[in-house]
Amino acid sequence: MLHEDNKLFESVIRITEERDRRSLEKSLIETLSDFIEFEALILLRIPRTTDSEYVEVAASIPKEIIQEKFHLIPHEYGDTRVERDDCISLCLDNGEVISDTQNSLQRMLVPILVNGVVTNILDIYGHHSNSNSKILIRGFLRIYNNFLSILTDNEHDTLTGLLNRKTFDAQISKLFSEFTPEKNVDPSIEDKRYTKKNNTYHWISILDIDHFKIINDKFGHIYGDEVLLLFSNIMEKTFRANDFLFRYGGEEFVAVTPNATEADAFKIYERFRKNVESFVFPQVGQVTVSIGIGKIHAHEHPTTVLEHADKALYYAKEHGRNQVCNYHELIKADLLKEELRESDIDLF
Repeated sequence: MLHEDNKLFESVIRITEERDRRSLEKSLIETLSDFIEFEALILLRIPRTTDSEYVEVAASIPKEIIQEKFHLIPHEYGDTRVERDDCISLCLDNGEVISDTQNSLQRMLVPILVNGVVTNILDIYGHHSNSNSKILIRGFLRIYNNFLSILTDNEHDTLTGLLNRKTFDAQISKLFSEFTPEKNVDPSIEDKRYTKKNNTYHWISILDIDHFKIINDKFGHIYGDEVLLLFSNIMEKTFRANDFLFRYGGEEFVAVTPNATEADAFKIYERFRKNVESFVFPQVGQVTVSIGIGKIHAHEHPTTVLEHADKALYYAKEHGRNQVCNYHELIKADLLKEELRESDIDLF
C-alpha cells in the first residue's frame, strides 16, 4: 500500500513539475499509462481555430496506433493531424464524456476544459474499464486541468488572449535550438541543411498598429483596448493554425510563421494586412497595420533576426505605413544596409 501511495505521489509531482503545455501533455499520458489498463491511450489537442476539421495528436501510447485508429491529414509542420470522427465531434461540441464500442474494444473520450473551453480530448481504447480506473482518470485529469489553467493564464496576455512576451522569449529559444549550426561549418551550407527542398523557412514578423497613440488620445483607452482585442481576433482568424501569435507589448505583436516559402509568407502577412484594413472598428473606423518580416537563418542569433524584422517594420512606418516589408528584399534592393554584428561572429 505504501509503495502504491509513493508511486501516486511521484506521478502527481511528475505532472506538476512541467512548465509548458506540450511537456505537460506527454507527462499526463505517461502517468495514466502507469495506472490504468488500456489497448490505446491517446491525447488529442484542439487547434486554435476550433471549427477545423482536424485535431492534433499531442501524445499516444503506443505511438503507431494513430495510423490504425484515425485518418491522417498530411501537412508539413507540427504535430500529427487526424480527421475529426463522429465521436470526437460529439465530445468537442457537447463537452461531455462519450462512450462507444469499436471492433470489440470499448472507447471512451473524455473532454478536458480550460475556462469552459475544450482544449484536449483523452481518447481511451480498452477491453473493459473498472470503477477504480475511472476514479484515477478523473483525479489525474483534475490535477492536469488545474495546472493547465495556471500555465494558460501564465502564458497568455490578459487582454487579447494571445501568447505573451514571456512565452515568446521561451518559444523563440526552442525554435532556434532546432537551427543550431555546427561550429566551423559554412553558414550557407548550414542554411541548406535546415531548409526543405521546396525552399521553405521559418519567418518572424513584427506587426505594429498604425497611429495607435492617436486612437488612444482621441477615443480613450477603452476603445484603444477594444482595437487591440479585435486586432488579435483578426490575427487568430487569418493566420494558420500552426503559426505562433504573440502580443509583444503595447500595440506591437509578433508572429512566427513556420515552414513557408518567401512568397507564401508574404501572402499570409499581406492577407492579414488587408483584413485589418477592411475591418470597421467600432467608433474608431478604419485601422491599418505596418509589418516587418525576416527569415530565420541557422547561423543568426534570435535577437539579430528580430532586429531584421524591426528594421523592416521601421522602413514600412517611414515610407507610408499600411504595408508589409521584407528585410531581405529591402537589402537586395539596396534600400537597407546589412550590418555585421560582432555577436553574430563565432570567435572560438
